[in-house]
Amino acid sequence: MGKYVVHSTLRPLGTQVMNQTGGHAYLADEPAVAKGTDAAPNPVQYLLGAVGSCMSVTARNIENEEADLKIKKFKVDVYGETTTYPDGSSKVTSMDIKLTAETNLSPEDHNFL
Repeated sequence: MGKYVVHSTLRPLGTQVMNQTGGHAYLADEPAVAKGTDAAPNPVQYLLGAVGSCMSVTARNIENEEADLKIKKFKVDVYGETTTYPDGSSKVTSMDIKLTAETNLSPEDHNFL
């Protein structure tokens, strides 16, 4: 893996943004209360999804490298909180991650992870 580029283009409708990377295109938007059209997840939701996806893909890669490891279930819930500042800007101020996994590991090995 190496370098990536995502091209993001603001659309004329609300806060819709069309993103393109590789052969994929996906829409981002804001809810109506933020002057969007709520046609797609907002950027923070995509960020949280990216974190959960990265952890899940990593789990699969580890399973593929460890012949004795079998993942029966792997679920990541990512919770984020944002703060809006007086100038209208905002940022993600916290992120909590809940991981649920079922594997063939012993309870001792499972707790080690």
